[in-house]
Amino acid sequence: MKLKLVFIFCLLFFIFGFSQDSIPRYKWLRTGFTFGYASQNTFIKQDSDYTFESKIFKFSNHFKLHRSNKNHFEILIEPSYYRSQHQMINFWFISHTVENGDELRAKYMALKSINEYVLNVGIVYRRLLSSNSSVFAVLNTGPMYIDTDTERLKKGFAFSDILALGYNFRYKNVSFDAKCMFRHVSNANLQTPNFGLNSVGFEFGSYFELQ
Repeated sequence: MKLKLVFIFCLLFFIFGFSQDSIPRYKWLRTGFTFGYASQNTFIKQDSDYTFESKIFKFSNHFKLHRSNKNHFEILIEPSYYRSQHQMINFWFISHTVENGDELRAKYMALKSINEYVLNVGIVYRRLLSSNSSVFAVLNTGPMYIDTDTERLKKGFAFSDILALGYNFRYKNVSFDAKCMFRHVSNANLQTPNFGLNSVGFEFGSYFELQ
């Protein structure tokens, strides 16, 4: 988990250092809203110990980083809100030797709603297919606050990591995209428990093109 903290720090340092040194050239490209859905087991069976699903709302902002022919690199800054539901379904995930085990099982096996507040920052690689369409990959990470304890993750500060692949179509000054995404949430062992929460899903976005 220390490696994860180092990676996050280096990514944020690179993005902000690079963009601040080159503010006149690295312009705001597009801004818009993204909506989506992700879950722990709906699309890909990942873990039988729990269920986890999220409705996703994002304010997405892309900034020019580097362009070379059909290859574009962008900075992504994305304040996000996740309205999630979680339930522990494996009775024995909490061992019978744990103090107050029955009380904890009753608490965590109840379906609960969770609010997640996230600030993701990352890199977008975009490959142009034509003047108005492209495919892209996204790698981003950032700090977040989760407002509910689960058996897998402590309430409070954590990190949200996302890998996504998508397609974008532009028409005049607006564009639309669709992407598949994998998300991992954990706190880098800053608190316990830290088993993490995973989900796979899709997002749809609409944007106003500024360049």
